[in-house]
Amino acid sequence: MGSGFLEAVKAALRVNPKELSRYFEARVVTEGVVKPPIAIRLDGVGFKKALKGFRKPRDVRVHNALVKGAEALMKRFEALATYVVSDEVNAVIASPLPYGGRVFKLVSTSASILSSHVSVELGMPLYFDSRVIKLWSLSEAAAYLMYRARVGVSNYISSTYHAVTGGGGSTPKAGYMLNYLAGLGLFKGVREWEVLGSCLTWSYVVKEGFNPLTGEGVKVLRRVVKVSPSYGECVRYLTRRLSYGGVGGRVGEAEA
Repeated sequence: MGSGFLEAVKAALRVNPKELSRYFEARVVTEGVVKPPIAIRLDGVGFKKALKGFRKPRDVRVHNALVKGAEALMKRFEALATYVVSDEVNAVIASPLPYGGRVFKLVSTSASILSSHVSVELGMPLYFDSRVIKLWSLSEAAAYLMYRARVGVSNYISSTYHAVTGGGGSTPKAGYMLNYLAGLGLFKGVREWEVLGSCLTWSYVVKEGFNPLTGEGVKVLRRVVKVSPSYGECVRYLTRRLSYGGVGGRVGEAEA
């Protein structure tokens, strides 16, 4: 485990999950119409049973399938950034919402898109549920992704700790379990995405194109989805967008 990797894990563990859980769970919208910015969180349904035989706690095949499904969702919904960790996908949307922001359509369509893509990738039927979380700003969106990273990191550390110690007894504090596992050298071969997840953001690349009118080759700028390990890139991306004049505002600020 590199020092940057370890620091990212420790930063996630410093987030207070109970406080943020209460805050964001109260922001779940179940009906009606919602305005951006929002987060859509999709969770795997019955994955523990359905993925029996896959590597625990994280399997690269499952993660890659989730990333591919998240990319399809990101393109369809024009999400600003998408974070994949464990069996969940979190998409932050700040642009005008599809379906006029109707919550029923947002949750049903997002769950259908992710379920179909992940099922095809893994060759087995898998399902996701979906919920909409109302956000007031991109700074709040960054806090939300930090919260989901905290949950994902904690789940990885906890499941690994109990697997090593036999699964009995209570669950110690996350910091203690992290130090215990690191002391055993169990993180040496672990890849960053296994603990910290993956972040999908938009990027621009120059590609060679062809002008059909002149027959000449031209260089064109294409927008592509960039996949990075760790939640940190998503947080930095949202912070940069905020500094460039993106969706601002304070936590709790009313919509105009």
